[in-house]
Amino acid sequence: MLVDDHMLGGMMQCPACGAALTLGAGGAGESGGGDWACAAPGCATGGAPFPKANGRSILVDFNASVLDREGMIASGADSVVHRRRGFMRHVFQMIDGPNPITPHFAGEMLDRCRALAAGDAAAGQGRRPRILIVGGGTIGSGADALYRADDIDLISFDIYWSEHVSFLADAHAMPIAAQSVDGVWIQAVLEHVIDPVQVVAEIARVLRPGGLVFADTPFLWPVHEKAYDFTRWTPNGHRWLFRDFGVIAAGTSSGPGTLSLLALRHLAASLFRSPKMGQILTFPFVWLRLLDRFCDARKGLDSAAGIFFFGEKAEKPIGMAELIRFYDEQIGFQQAVHRFGRVKAKL
Repeated sequence: MLVDDHMLGGMMQCPACGAALTLGAGGAGESGGGDWACAAPGCATGGAPFPKANGRSILVDFNASVLDREGMIASGADSVVHRRRGFMRHVFQMIDGPNPITPHFAGEMLDRCRALAAGDAAAGQGRRPRILIVGGGTIGSGADALYRADDIDLISFDIYWSEHVSFLADAHAMPIAAQSVDGVWIQAVLEHVIDPVQVVAEIARVLRPGGLVFADTPFLWPVHEKAYDFTRWTPNGHRWLFRDFGVIAAGTSSGPGTLSLLALRHLAASLFRSPKMGQILTFPFVWLRLLDRFCDARKGLDSAAGIFFFGEKAEKPIGMAELIRFYDEQIGFQQAVHRFGRVKAKL
């Protein structure tokens, strides 16, 4: 269940100074809710309430963010990048196909987070599990189960308004107290942040001990979202990014077949100066992405369009020697997770 302001009390912190936020006048639970503010002496916010857009709080330290305060407020926190909605979004989802691994890991995330909360309940600290979605303005392909689960508290944020977010925030300074959530889901987001190392550090900070992270990230994927696309990772680079986590599963979310389709699509779009023509002309070749399931594990990893990591917060980071060994170890993870394009079994 997606939570709102009145359900976030006790876990919100100032993105500028880290002090606890308080929900002021307006009344928690009323339409639009109250206004979050930081009363810490010397805070850069000066105690002023954080602004809102379309009823969602904008919990951003604009002095340390690429986001523009006046622009967000004036536009109602609309996305600066065009996003397909409604019918056209469904059409393009049909053309591009579903993510083959995220439905499994959404279920796995739910089961493991429920187990973490149940463990606390057994110790006399009963609570509902909490999952944080970073970049949840659009529901990621295959992540629907997270939004449907009514026995968890789902906290979602993005830098633009949508009905799927609890508030608006910059992932470099999450307005959430340390060790507040059981799981973090970050899908097709890390390539769009300026400092992914800082964002992953924030993920580790807000997770409880033993908390979980699922990240689905591009490797050999063309630029998208225009000026807001910054970085790519090899599988080993992705592992090092999440070095503060133990690996549960890792592998490709889209392989060389998908990469071939993307290359043809962008070639056609470049030749005809039209993304739409790229989609139309390469529609007869959508079957290429089905070849992902038949690819060799090693070659598929080395030439993947997208990769994923599912891990558990660890007590200490891996070392460089472990990172080098991971190059060979990841073949076993890939073979365990994928079998003809489907997740083979519960891990």
